[in-house]
Amino acid sequence: MGSRGDVQPFVALGESLHRLGYTVSLAAADEFRDLVVGHGLRFEPLSFDLRGGIESDIGREWLGGSSTNQVREARLMRTVMRHVASTLADDLERLVGLADAVVSSALTFDAVETLAGTTRGQRTRHVYATFQPVWPTAFGASSTFALRPTARSVLNLGWSWLAAQAAWSVVRSTGDLLRRRHGLPGRTMLGYAAAARRTPTLLAASPLAVPPSPDWPSSIRQTGFWFPTASDASDAGVVDPALRAFVDDGSPPVYLGFGSMPTGDPAGVVRTFVTALRHAGRRGIVSSGWADFGAAPLPGDVLAVETVPHDWLFPRCAAVVHHGGAGTTAAAMRAGTPQVVVPHIADQPYWGRRVAELGVGSVPLARKHFDPARLGPVLKVALAPTVMSTARDLGARIRDEHGAGDAAGLMHALLSRAG
Repeated sequence: MGSRGDVQPFVALGESLHRLGYTVSLAAADEFRDLVVGHGLRFEPLSFDLRGGIESDIGREWLGGSSTNQVREARLMRTVMRHVASTLADDLERLVGLADAVVSSALTFDAVETLAGTTRGQRTRHVYATFQPVWPTAFGASSTFALRPTARSVLNLGWSWLAAQAAWSVVRSTGDLLRRRHGLPGRTMLGYAAAARRTPTLLAASPLAVPPSPDWPSSIRQTGFWFPTASDASDAGVVDPALRAFVDDGSPPVYLGFGSMPTGDPAGVVRTFVTALRHAGRRGIVSSGWADFGAAPLPGDVLAVETVPHDWLFPRCAAVVHHGGAGTTAAAMRAGTPQVVVPHIADQPYWGRRVAELGVGSVPLARKHFDPARLGPVLKVALAPTVMSTARDLGARIRDEHGAGDAAGLMHALLSRAG
């Protein structure tokens, strides 16, 4: 359940499991059908309109104000999850009953964990996969939510427990509904934490980017990032000729894209970006995304694109300005391209600070501060020779990892023991 940045890593895992001989179905919003099928996997559609929900009044309120108020973000996200709970519960009851094993993501973990013990009179194997470090820890660099990001501190441990409680309040609606349907007892936060601790868990993030914490549960196995063998577009050699020509016809451009994050002022965002490019003496590429940046007027040295394979484009860019989604951050790190992260919600501030701490980009720029006076200086930092060199070095090391394959091997060992 999520946007392309959530779905594509599962495609990578599915590919690797398929190569080991497993029959793999991937459930996601219907708009990702071509992505899934294009990589040789079966597709199971979830029965709600992801983009329609995000572009609804509730979705826009949630994403539009969340960069300034995390309490409000959690409240609105809870409203969104309650809105889809019944539909999601119906989908999961149908899908979990068909499977010998289920891999769930953060938003569906509690519901799948509830269902995994109710099917076929025996427990369906359940593996939890996450793309960011979500467990309470004292180590700031290993915590999505930390009061002291660069230190080991009891403040980090306490704050991350509070964040976990907030996350539980957001995701519990579907699981609560399923527990009522099946006559199961209710669940407390402590019960939720115990379920997460005992469930085999895959952290799909490079240890070079997310240092493993010594106080994580023993159920966690960390792999590298999960990337498909090749994106559907670049693998087929169908990168838009206009994009290819633009990239080849000058110096490396700077990329702007906010993925599935909408904005109330797309033209203003693009104007800010173009102004910063002028001061930096750079060309640019604007990814329309769900913010519809491509509708804004652009000068001749800035090109608007629709969906574009990050694995093809990012290595050809001078820098990437983006929202800080886990998938986009991982793609830019792997490409060895400097970053400017403009976090909006959830784990995006974490990725922004990790980019800065690793020296592969600037400090994060809050969405509310996205203006020419602030974007110009952070873009200058990202384009500095030392940052570019550090980003290249990290990219080379990440490209040596095989995260999805390692994760599939861990799953195979787990399922073999279970069988």
